[in-house]
Amino acid sequence: MAVFFIAYSSLFSQTSINTKISDTKVGVGEVFTVSVTIDNSSGRVLIDDIPGLTLRGTSQSINMMYSSGTFKSIKTYNFTYVANSEGKYKFDHITVKINNRTYVSNPVEIEVVSAPTRNDDSYTPIGNRFNDFMNYADDIYVDNSINKKEVYMYEPIYITQKAYTHIPVTVLGFSKIPDRTDFISYSDSSKYNTFTEIIEGKRVSSIPLKREVLYPVKTGTKDILTTPFVFEKDGMFYDRVQYGEETFSIKVLPLPDKKGFENFSGGVGNFIFTTRVNKTNVAVGEELLITMEVSGEGNTSIITMPNINDNITNYFSVYQPKIYETNWFDDNKMLGRKVKEYILVAKNEGASSIASINFCYFSPNDKTYTNIHSNPISLTISGSKINNNSFVNNDGEEINTIAIRNTYLKEDKNFKVLSINIIYIYILILIIASLIIYNAKRFSNIKFSFAKKDNKDNSMDDILNYYNSNNRKEYCKSVENLLLTAVKNKFNIQDDNVLYDKLRDYIDYEKANEIKNIIDKCNFELYSGKSSGNEDYHTKSIELVKYIKELKIKK
Repeated sequence: MAVFFIAYSSLFSQTSINTKISDTKVGVGEVFTVSVTIDNSSGRVLIDDIPGLTLRGTSQSINMMYSSGTFKSIKTYNFTYVANSEGKYKFDHITVKINNRTYVSNPVEIEVVSAPTRNDDSYTPIGNRFNDFMNYADDIYVDNSINKKEVYMYEPIYITQKAYTHIPVTVLGFSKIPDRTDFISYSDSSKYNTFTEIIEGKRVSSIPLKREVLYPVKTGTKDILTTPFVFEKDGMFYDRVQYGEETFSIKVLPLPDKKGFENFSGGVGNFIFTTRVNKTNVAVGEELLITMEVSGEGNTSIITMPNINDNITNYFSVYQPKIYETNWFDDNKMLGRKVKEYILVAKNEGASSIASINFCYFSPNDKTYTNIHSNPISLTISGSKINNNSFVNNDGEEINTIAIRNTYLKEDKNFKVLSINIIYIYILILIIASLIIYNAKRFSNIKFSFAKKDNKDNSMDDILNYYNSNNRKEYCKSVENLLLTAVKNKFNIQDDNVLYDKLRDYIDYEKANEIKNIIDKCNFELYSGKSSGNEDYHTKSIELVKYIKELKIKK
């Protein structure tokens, strides 16, 4: 049994627990958050009361990851506190109960000072409504700002929403998700932490609500509706109000004629382009890594990365390139980074080079197309070398066969039927066989239940295969079909024209918006002909499908 237990326990990863704190220093009256993250499990988190700090509320979130055919959950428990008194406070007894076991998380500390620490915002709203708020005509004011009202297609539009209050409030969330048809949208919702600002000599509380960037994909005049938020005054359930809804009208201009810039990548913004290699002197049989990188302000997902020169194949075997992409908010700007990596294997001696590579983008500020040329890179390939530490990873796809010399074969060893290791294996096989026979009926039921899921599993396999082979057309079709099938089967919505309106009757607006955003991105790729690199839509889609399946519909 001990052998069986060891083999069984090795199949499961250990649970990890981590605690983080949003700030290391806050002022009296300011809000901060303690977050406890549990990896691969869920549990009950207990934090002792700390004099001088008031627990304002709790929340939790779950992130799902799909890897190697299995789901992995990461659950985060958030505890929001208000600092009441000066001093240094230590959260050193955070306990987590999981499956009748108690764990103690890592400690975190915070210092509370008398003066506010979050009063460095240089932006101050203007207008009659804000003046009325500052004169105490209203308790709450939400400022909506937009950076431009005339933009080119694919040029970023930034919308920032921020609340100002004279009284303690709790932000419950948004009441609806605005329609983002004709836009690619990315948003960064705040944790609704409260800051203190001094405006016109008056002390007011401010709460960042949302940052959003929109990339228009169609020209013409467009209306953009901002997100309405629900506030609860001083914890009073019956006193809830809504603020933040406003409409901005913008004009989207077409991009100028591309004559002379036929290599236009699709990028609109301001970018930097570089090309580099990990070495310039290689031996036959050695790998060479070529990295092309685009970074800057703009939507990198629609950028088509350039290719290396074809004549490089005279001296190198070229493997299928890999593309990576990340996007993030930096203050109120969306920055992006897209990387294309080639792995080459030297096959012939001689001198070669990577020719200058051109990257073309459109600059809205200069109102013109810009070509960036990388410097050519000279390469020297010397005689044969056996390389045993290859970092080539081409998903099993072999482009060229590389001869391996001086192969060493291990001497065969006699097989001992009754060696101690073989006896352990016999015992393990007998135990497993006994369990299978004992639970045969149960296993047959499990097999039957999994048979019902074959179509879904096959569909998931197809999606992963399309993604790994960079077949964006079939990949986007399959992801869209996965989401639409789950929605229509669960909620019996057959009319596509009212799909999103009906969907929001059953699930929260944020989930509905996530579904719509993924489908919109898939449609954009399918109908625009522009590839977004090899962006991953399926991981989030799997999480949404699981959420839909487990949702209980209210009658």
